[in-house]
Amino acid sequence: MARSLQWVILVDLDLVERQNTYGLRHPWETARAGFIVRLLRQMRLLSGGSRWLDVGSGDAWLAHQVLAHAGAAASAECWDVNYSDDDIAMLEAAEDVAPNIGFGAERPNGSFDRILMLDVIEHVEDDVGFVSSIVQDLLAPDGFAIVTVPAYQALFGDHDRALHHFRRYSPTACRGVLEESGLTVLAEGGLFHSLLVLRAAGLVVDRVRRSKQASVGVGGWSGGPFLTRAMDCFLSTEARVSLAMGRRGWVVPGLSYWAVCSRHGS
Repeated sequence: MARSLQWVILVDLDLVERQNTYGLRHPWETARAGFIVRLLRQMRLLSGGSRWLDVGSGDAWLAHQVLAHAGAAASAECWDVNYSDDDIAMLEAAEDVAPNIGFGAERPNGSFDRILMLDVIEHVEDDVGFVSSIVQDLLAPDGFAIVTVPAYQALFGDHDRALHHFRRYSPTACRGVLEESGLTVLAEGGLFHSLLVLRAAGLVVDRVRRSKQASVGVGGWSGGPFLTRAMDCFLSTEARVSLAMGRRGWVVPGLSYWAVCSRHGS
């Protein structure tokens, strides 16, 4: 019962971060999507008739970005326990919805070749129990999991509290959670290195001001088209550098940490 409640908290807050679904996408979100697609391509995880699961999928925008590069034989299940019947009907009726994508509020059945857990496990109190259950019940024996988390507990602040994060992770801490959950980390690294500095500076300002208001994530973006394009270009370029550093095995500190994992022994 407790674990089910944790899942509700996890996905509910993931949707809160996407409150501005019909506005401009936050440059952080588009840069992260581009990075994930390039990472998957580099790791040769986009080819083949793979069955994908996006955990805490929100409006399913990122799942669509991945499917667009995964080939016609690939399919995806977007699992979000906060989906209402109306939410699912709206997503299924969207003009640009992929024909090989499904939506559900209930825990899916079967096994998946690829599982995305992107900025979700920080919302769960029992992160090891949550990830373990997904690995044991849903990840195919020869499957792969792609995980991202907000980095460094020292940066935990009002922004995290507003999103109901339980924690942020150092690379060592996240790697420990993944390994304890039955995963072997194959590749890892940092992402959004420049934003790490800005976040640290902003945290100092917030603490000085004792502000009790915080943004609620990527859905709060209100920059104009020019600023959006400029930031998207900058962050996307930086993400390419991050990928190159990850290829060399360098875990350079960033605002996010990422890992590509397989099941132990696979």
